[in-house]
Amino acid sequence: MAEEETDESFYQERMDKWFSDWLPGKDGEDINFDPKELPREFRHKKFDFDDITFRSKSKKPTKIRTEGDLSRILCSVIQNVFDLAACRSTGEDRVDFLQIKDTSVAKVESDDPDRPDLSVHKASAAQAFHLDDADKQDVSPDSHRAFIGRVAYSWTIFPGVVKIDSSREGFGFSADELDLPDTEGSRETRGQFAGHVTEILSRQHRQFTFAFYVYKNLARLFAVDRNSAIMTPPFDYVKDPNTLLKFFYRLARADNCAQGEHMSEDHGVIQPLILDAMNDALDHGPTSTWPLYEVQVHDHISGKTSCFVIGKPRKPATSLFGRATRGYVGFDSVEHDFVWLKDAWRSDSLNSHPEWEIYSKLKNANVKNIATMRCGGDVYNPKLQCTLSQDYISSPLLKRRIHSRLIINEIGFPLDAYETSRILIYIVLCAFQAHESAWVKAGILHHDISDNNMLIIHVNGKKRGLLIDWDLCKYASELQERKPLRQNASGTWAFTCAVRLHYPKKFLELADDIEAFVHVIIWCALRYHRHSLLRNPGDFALVVHQLFFDCTCSSDGLLYGCFGKWHAIMYGTYSFQLISDERFQNVLDKLMRLCRSHYRSLDLIELERFLPADILKKIKAPQQTYTITELPVDLDALRSPYEDPEEDDDITFKIAAPDVHEEPAIRTLDEHVYIGQILYKAIQDEDWNCWRSSGVDHFETMLHVSFTERNRPVDGTRSVETFPRKRARSPQASSIVQPKRFRASSSAHNSTPVDGSTFERAALCREQDADTQSVSPQPAGDIEASYSESEDEDEAKVNSIFTAKLHDELVS
Repeated sequence: MAEEETDESFYQERMDKWFSDWLPGKDGEDINFDPKELPREFRHKKFDFDDITFRSKSKKPTKIRTEGDLSRILCSVIQNVFDLAACRSTGEDRVDFLQIKDTSVAKVESDDPDRPDLSVHKASAAQAFHLDDADKQDVSPDSHRAFIGRVAYSWTIFPGVVKIDSSREGFGFSADELDLPDTEGSRETRGQFAGHVTEILSRQHRQFTFAFYVYKNLARLFAVDRNSAIMTPPFDYVKDPNTLLKFFYRLARADNCAQGEHMSEDHGVIQPLILDAMNDALDHGPTSTWPLYEVQVHDHISGKTSCFVIGKPRKPATSLFGRATRGYVGFDSVEHDFVWLKDAWRSDSLNSHPEWEIYSKLKNANVKNIATMRCGGDVYNPKLQCTLSQDYISSPLLKRRIHSRLIINEIGFPLDAYETSRILIYIVLCAFQAHESAWVKAGILHHDISDNNMLIIHVNGKKRGLLIDWDLCKYASELQERKPLRQNASGTWAFTCAVRLHYPKKFLELADDIEAFVHVIIWCALRYHRHSLLRNPGDFALVVHQLFFDCTCSSDGLLYGCFGKWHAIMYGTYSFQLISDERFQNVLDKLMRLCRSHYRSLDLIELERFLPADILKKIKAPQQTYTITELPVDLDALRSPYEDPEEDDDITFKIAAPDVHEEPAIRTLDEHVYIGQILYKAIQDEDWNCWRSSGVDHFETMLHVSFTERNRPVDGTRSVETFPRKRARSPQASSIVQPKRFRASSSAHNSTPVDGSTFERAALCREQDADTQSVSPQPAGDIEASYSESEDEDEAKVNSIFTAKLHDELVS
């Protein structure tokens, strides 16, 4: 797993209750595996594990020396169970047969270096796991070759992990309470296990999925949803095989819902218009790793249900637990147009607001530069889809999560598709205006400002910026109680304001969001533009780490860090200079001076009450005191050079008044006007079009850089486990672009960050919704807009000069 395991990640339930809750089976469906009780054609088949032994001097015919030896036996017995279940499925009770594949040994290319040892799938999806005989010729014995298959997460019902090395046992042996081993090998095993489940939940549309784990003669069964993994105690399947056999038999007899699925299996015939948008799904036909799905979206307002066809997500979910936000280009088979489908597991909390509710309020308040919602609501099939594992864990941080979907009309490019620094400022300004309008008109604070949540669209040949993803927003009424927070607020870690990272208990306020816009601009400057830090990748990696990724957990479970961001604002400058882009540098300098002015107005003594408990304890620890007798000083021994320095030839120095530019202590981030004016004035200069290098991502230079901080080594590729990692992305396109623009170019894949390090659950750090996309930027065009000098009455309530000037031409 990307995050460190906590008590909430795994939960051990009694065996009888686990089966009763997750896999109760159908009445009378269990079967006695005694050969005398089996159908005649199955009496000669094996339904036990008596020949398994790990003792070196055993007289039994089969001694397990490798994980492959154990997988061969498991495959044979499990497939017999599946075949038996299929034999008993007739008429209306007939189900799609299950098959098991050994996916650990095939020497073929795979997108998963840690492939699952065993993968269970439906017989109808067998083609996706097929391997030619040439790819299996090294497998022995010959009888096992039929079980060898390739990895196909999109069609895997559930995975299995097999281990025999004691140093890599991942889940402990206690049947009474869960005690996860804390060794490097055990952590790696749990990471592999979580990775397999994450891939399945990311590629399929499930409420939950099952999994199983085998260590020598012991086994555990799992049910995993977007909150936690609920497991059985370990049991000896060699001495008592019925428990393991019952698990596979019931799953083979279960319907789609009982297996965790909530999808229509009839993907239908897709019209030619969708071919380009869904080419990832259709390139390989039935063997595609990203098949097409028809999903239903229930609208909370009208009550109607609409169907949309989707393929490979353009925004995959990279974490197992949490919101698991995924974004798709979807096709509306009724309206015959493309849309954007957002699929997420929202928290069922009084502090969390459904995004469709927010979009309705924003629309009613006439907030501009936001996405246009077509429909949205929670997912029912037929019951409300929600996580179940929270019922097993008594943790106030672990709330029920509800599966939801949202459809918006606009399909655009992410912010990092901008071509020039001027366009970057323009797009950020559009989003900034949407933020201000939402706050003033609707009393809504976005609360998750990041580069991922600013979208570039094209309307009538002109660019426009949108502020999207309002699912973490807060109402103004919720911010009135200015008391210390008991847990970290949600948001994106890299762009969180420095004062909240420094004092994590600090209450939420408007200034937090406004400052985040500055950090987005700094992020882009460092990542996509030439600057002075590029000459030394080690220094570059250290600076970026301290500004955006540094993270420490206090004794009371609060996250704090990124002190480089705090110091940069307090000094009023970042430790780099742009090269060949003086205007952009001028914007950065002005923004930093505004932030410094605001921070100089803060009461640092008052802010100490928002510190984590362990840090506050150190600050307030009693200091050793000394008794000092103060002696008078002899001022006559000094002569002031200001009076008449020529009278004293002994004076060899002169004191000159320093040239200090001190920003006034003004709370410049409490309203939008200050930063808004800087950005608005900057884009007025039409001669300023400094192009960024196409396809260049300077964070790539840090992928293999290591450095030392606080007397500990820090790997530049895994700083706080949120540092940039390479991931291929396909471009989005505006919905007004012809369908051919949807096809991904092989040269369009850039490095993208796992930034979205959202910390809604402070102790778990699971809200890392990596929503970043990298695209090939479209050819740039000049921004054709004549800005009106007259104020619009509709915008008069917005307390900002620049907003009124932009309204007529920029957002109408």
